Amino acid sequence: MRPLNNFLPLLLAVLCLFALGGCTEPESMGVYDPSEPQGQSPTITSMSPAGAAFAGMDTIVIQGTNFSPVPANNIVYFNASPAVLLSVSPTQINMIAPLVTMDSIGVRIGVRGAVAFSNTYQYRLHAGTASFGGLAADDRSNSLATDAEGNLYAGYAIFGNDAGILKFTAAGVRSNYAPLTAGVTQWTSLKMGPAGYLYGVRNVRAIYRFNPGGGTSAAIWMSFGSGVYISEIDFDKDGNLWGGGNNTNIYRVDKNKATAMYPFVGYVRSVRVYNDYLYFAAKTDAGEKIWRAPISAGALGTAEVYFDFGAAYPTAVPLAITFSSDGVLYIGTDSQDGLVIVELDKSSRAPYSAYKSLFDTGIKFLGWGSGENLFASNTSGQLLRFLVRGKTSATYFGNAQ
Repeated sequence: MRPLNNFLPLLLAVLCLFALGGCTEPESMGVYDPSEPQGQSPTITSMSPAGAAFAGMDTIVIQGTNFSPVPANNIVYFNASPAVLLSVSPTQINMIAPLVTMDSIGVRIGVRGAVAFSNTYQYRLHAGTASFGGLAADDRSNSLATDAEGNLYAGYAIFGNDAGILKFTAAGVRSNYAPLTAGVTQWTSLKMGPAGYLYGVRNVRAIYRFNPGGGTSAAIWMSFGSGVYISEIDFDKDGNLWGGGNNTNIYRVDKNKATAMYPFVGYVRSVRVYNDYLYFAAKTDAGEKIWRAPISAGALGTAEVYFDFGAAYPTAVPLAITFSSDGVLYIGTDSQDGLVIVELDKSSRAPYSAYKSLFDTGIKFLGWGSGENLFASNTSGQLLRFLVRGKTSATYFGNAQ
């Protein structure tokens, strides 16, 4: 009988083959079928947008050679994650990248019938949106405001109880801005106003104000008569405050606290002054729509429908609105699409829907920061930051006084 040791080299060789067969790297996942005619390996010569794109959002174009004109015969890996292919030709692949956000990603292409993958092309993918501010699981933000320096202010609750106002720098550094205000369970709108005062409302008839720099609770600045509910506010270029809620009017308050009423029957959820118009998201008997009315000499003109939200998104509700400097409208919704963007021609899209895992059941509050930063609070009270390439905030008049 031969000694057992004589079989050890053979045993080790077999074990090595089993180990190699269990590998799950893209190289061994195999687009090569030895029973098919052998094709030339693909090559990548360029990718656009050049250098980087937004993961899960941008259409990325790969130029190269030896791609299959049959979409199912191509696979594009970003590291080990496959992309979603939109269209292909022998020299071009259009695709949406997976949610892989890194500064250096190896992109490779496999084609059925080719022995080897393509060359590796280095690329970068940015996150279109991400969590911001590091809130704990039991912490909840509500309404948002920003100042001229790009700092973010957020109403803040712990276990459902108001805990005051937090301040965040653009880098996410957190500090306490103001303690809780007696009687307040949640702020429904916060806006920075003239002379550095932070204004707040909570769906009652009062408007509150925090002193510049914070440090103390808010005090009631002025109040309306009974039966008025102010849940949203914004400022115009003359320093007038505009407010709305579930009322039969929209309200204007000037610097001297003089008020005016303008008939509008509906539930106004969000307001924003842009380009001498007051825009507002509201539910009326006609459904969910974005309205606008001209502002002239401090008076509000006749309202008209700007965008029929209910027709475009019949199962969603617009909860927050804001504008970029070029007039594009951004709408926070109560759906997992999260953020809807309305162009000047009234076409709309939801480009961030790939990030729906961050939205809970939607986006409830919006606030432009500095540069391309658009801050949001989702329906579970977690803070988010959207990166909006090439866009900045429309002029916010509360910061300009």
